[in-house]
Amino acid sequence: MAQAKQAEAPQHAHDITDLDLSCVARGTKIATRRGEVLVEELKAGDEVVSRDKGLAAVRWIGRVTTSTIAVKVPPGAMGRRVPARDCWVAPNARLWMQGAEFEGTFASREVLVPAKDLVGWRGIAEDPTASSEFFLVLCDTPSVMIVDGMQVEMRHPGALISLFDQVQADEMADLFPELLALDTTSDKWRRRLDKHEAAQVVDVKKRA
Repeated sequence: MAQAKQAEAPQHAHDITDLDLSCVARGTKIATRRGEVLVEELKAGDEVVSRDKGLAAVRWIGRVTTSTIAVKVPPGAMGRRVPARDCWVAPNARLWMQGAEFEGTFASREVLVPAKDLVGWRGIAEDPTASSEFFLVLCDTPSVMIVDGMQVEMRHPGALISLFDQVQADEMADLFPELLALDTTSDKWRRRLDKHEAAQVVDVKKRA
């Protein structure tokens, strides 16, 4: 997928480099009931493929223009054909990883690792030519969605939601905004690694 060269960021662009926002860049494709859909073409009410709940209805979609450099995950970096193509995500987008080798270090087989903490491993790198526009897709609860064939967590960002321009919201989200405030934390059995823990992931993988 070709990405247009990143234009100079407008004055209202936000720097989200260090913010806990797990979102994806314009041009990425999300797996849905109707097949892969570009994130910028996704609609409220579309059913996305989630790891834990199968199909989950999209309640809200937001967009933010940033001065942040996206992280590019090349094909196969996370496993065989994972992702299926170059995939651009925000630095703190949390990528799902699984392995029995994680149990000894993290007491869990499933972990969520910020993309920025994997830079330098298997070709994962910052890409200043990528889009500066990022999208956040919310269901009723945090969801691990299939993005370009790779599993990425999408979760409510709390007060940081004010950074986003609303692109789409379904009637349920409009009538009952508290839906978007439910279950803002990840599942208890799935470790969200901090910076220091994430640094151990590559070493654990090398020893496996």
